[in-house]
Amino acid sequence: MNNIGTDRIESLDYLRGIMALSVMIYHLTSWNLYHPGASTLLGRLGIYAVSIFFILSGLSIAVAYSHFINDLKSSIAFYIRRIFRIWPLLWLCIFAVILLYILERKEVPSLKIYC
Repeated sequence: MNNIGTDRIESLDYLRGIMALSVMIYHLTSWNLYHPGASTLLGRLGIYAVSIFFILSGLSIAVAYSHFINDLKSSIAFYIRRIFRIWPLLWLCIFAVILLYILERKEVPSLKIYC
């Protein structure tokens, strides 16, 4: 743990970074070069790195906020702060992508990518 005043396990942060990088490499490869199969090393990293990343993220949040979230009131306050921290950037990115599609006169993709 570091001495900054927050409880963090730096090795978990490094592992989270490696998992995020693995997912990014998987997506960049599948979008630009070829789609790696699930039996390949890159395919397995792409599949399992997402799960590992989310598990480590939950663990990191639990460790970092273990002293602050003690009851229902502090839990609700945590989630409200979290929502107001994440949602503005999410909506900004969504509108920026839609604006780019409109400016390029392309069809804005919707749920058709999941079909």
